[in-house]
Formats: sequence, C-alpha cells, structure tokens
Amino acid sequence: MKDPARDTSTAAFAAALDALVPQLQGDRTILAALLGGSLSHDRVWEKSDIDLLLITVDDKLAGPPLVSLNADGVNVHALLMQRAEFRKLADGAVHQSFMHSFLAKSRVLFTHDATIHEICSRLQTIGARDTSLALLRAGIDVLPCLYKARKFLVTRGDLDYTALWILYAATPLAQVEIISARKLVDREVIPQALALNPGLFKTVYADLLNARKTRKAVEAALETAEVYMAERAERLFAPVLDYLRDAGDIRSASDVEDHFTRRLGVDGVTTACEYLSDRGLIAKASSPVRATKRSSASLQELAFFLPADLDAE
Repeated sequence: MKDPARDTSTAAFAAALDALVPQLQGDRTILAALLGGSLSHDRVWEKSDIDLLLITVDDKLAGPPLVSLNADGVNVHALLMQRAEFRKLADGAVHQSFMHSFLAKSRVLFTHDATIHEICSRLQTIGARDTSLALLRAGIDVLPCLYKARKFLVTRGDLDYTALWILYAATPLAQVEIISARKLVDREVIPQALALNPGLFKTVYADLLNARKTRKAVEAALETAEVYMAERAERLFAPVLDYLRDAGDIRSASDVEDHFTRRLGVDGVTTACEYLSDRGLIAKASSPVRATKRSSASLQELAFFLPADLDAE
C-alpha cells in the first residue's frame, strides 16, 4: 500500500484533508476550520504538512493551543483558537504580518458561523493606512542591514560579510516591493518579489549567491539597494514625516518612539529618523533629558524636527 506521506502529489494531501474534515465538522465545539500553508496557496512536497486554524466555541475549559494530528500518514498541525480570540486577533492583526498573511490567504474549509467568512474576506483588503504602516516597518528593517553592509565594505573591505548583510536586506527589500504593489506578503517573499522586479533582485540577491564576489559586483549591489531606498524614502517613511509636520516643533527620540510604538505598533522609528536626517529630509537637534529620575545632571537627547523650508518642498 502506498504511503500518502511519501506521495508528493497534492492529491494525496487533499485526500487526507478530505478524510479529516468530516471528523472536525462532527465536533460541536469546533465552529470553523481554516486551511493555510502550502496546501492552501503553494506547492506541497513529500515533507509538507497541513496547517489548520480551528476556531472553537468560547469556553473556559480551553484545551491546548496546538494539536498535532495524523491524517492517513500526513502530519497536521492545528492551531486552536476561541472565537472571541480569533475576532480580536483579526481586528488587531498587523497588516502584512505573518498572522495577517496566514489568515488572509487561508481557505475556509467549513464554518458554522457566517461572520467568520466575512472576517476572512475583510482581511484580504489592504487599506491605504495599513499599507503605509507596513511600508514603514519594512523600510525600517532594511536600514540596519544596509548600514552594516556599507560599514564592512568601507572599514574592512570584507566582500563576503558585506554581501551577507546585503542578503539580509533582501527580505525586507522584497517586502517593500510587494507591499508597494498592494499585494499580500508571502512567506517566500523574495521569489515573489523576483517576479515583480527581476532586475533589482537579480543584483541584490541572485548574483550575490551565484556569482563570484568581486568588489565591483558587491559595490554595485549595495549601491543599487541604497538608491532603491533613497528613491522611495519619502513614501516609505511618510508617517514619520507627517508626524513631525503635525508636531510643528522638536520631538525627542523617546517622544517619537513612544508615539509610534504605543499608537501605531511600530518599533525602531529612531533608525528611520536618523536616516531621514542623513538624507536632509528632516533636521537633527537635541532635547534635555535625565538618564534616571534621580539624575542630577541633564544630558542632550537626540531629537528631530521638520524645518519650514524642507516642509515647503
């Protein structure tokens, strides 16, 4: 008898799932089953598994959050989540995050609650504000990688380590590309971005992996990535520019971080401010700060503002 776990065809996994679904539907505590992962929207292979999200009734007697099942030889990883928690997660999911992408790309296998269908459909729509914040997060993630790449090229001439940091930047660069196109970010975001911008990702990704690392090639890759970011800086970091424009005066780094972390769920915005300052898009200043509540001396904290002449541009 053929072992379906070793059959690389989608049909074998689909058959295992088809046999499992009636068992799940017969459980009165399971309101819906969502299929994610490769079987939902990608290719399966012999080591694939089936990823499920099982939405359960709201019950104080909750079981384990994750159950691993055996469906006719196929491994099934089922995440269990109560309906109230699912609704809260869907409403608060950071757009273009892993969980948002998982939910938006998942397929509803069955549901006893029509609102779950509506929630999943709503997650597939990406609004302008969500796009703006997702671009900000991705842009911030790119900056330290390119900084490190430039540092090791300039200070050590280390082509291998420089190339490694450029490759680290490839994933958030790919996220920028996909989010800019108003598409959902996949787990395999670099192949996704290669299809949209093959020239860029050939230079900053494929060539660095497959070709000999000459100084000319590594410098070209780094400069290409840096130019890509510079050309998009005002769009990527628009929320920061808008915040400083609305503030109308100097804001300390801690004020900026507090605003974006607490209100928008975005960390590391000081990195974006330093980048914008280096590019002359905002101005750098200082603001008095005490290291601790009991400090007797005042220090000068990094601060930023948007001058009127830059705002006018």
